Amino acid sequence: MKCIARVFLMTGLLASGPAGALGPVDGEAGVFTWLVDDYQDTSVNSPLTGGYGELWLGERWGLRASLYRISEDSVGMAPDEQTLVDFKYRLLSATDNTFLALGLGWEQDRFGAEGDASGARVMAEARVGIFGFLRFYADAGWAPSLGDVGSRQDLSSISVETGLVLDPLPFVDLRLAWRYQITDYTGAITGSGASEGSYGILLGGGIHW
Repeated sequence: MKCIARVFLMTGLLASGPAGALGPVDGEAGVFTWLVDDYQDTSVNSPLTGGYGELWLGERWGLRASLYRISEDSVGMAPDEQTLVDFKYRLLSATDNTFLALGLGWEQDRFGAEGDASGARVMAEARVGIFGFLRFYADAGWAPSLGDVGSRQDLSSISVETGLVLDPLPFVDLRLAWRYQITDYTGAITGSGASEGSYGILLGGGIHW
């Protein structure tokens, strides 16, 4: 729960900062569960809870912090925790829920007891509003240089998430999505390239304003 609290704290700090000077503030925050299917042994598990928080200032500039957690026993050697922080700008914005945005951010991946790897990342996001209470979204991120951890050298990461968000009540949303994350690296002993990844269904809910 401490990790999830970090996500909401970052969102709150932005909201209490220069929001009034920059324009109207829209935001959302929530929790989710990532039902991961480990591509190495195809086992499905119920992972730990993650969370996210996002703010848009003047419907143009955005900041999002998110935390993805997976049971360490279920993912082999893939990351069991990812922390993402992205600063985004809307290139196209037809409505509040229909836009295209690009951004720069920071990614930190934890590999169990072996330690963490972190580095800058680039990302893109698209949303399409449907009927006012339903929206489709897709986002992708690439961290080209995460450094070394244990026997892994020259780590890089790609993540893709796409799904639907339903607003059944004012200020309440439900999320159903598919997420895929893969880490590429060079083995320190073998000198050859390898990949480790996780994918599965993401279920969650939260509030928006």
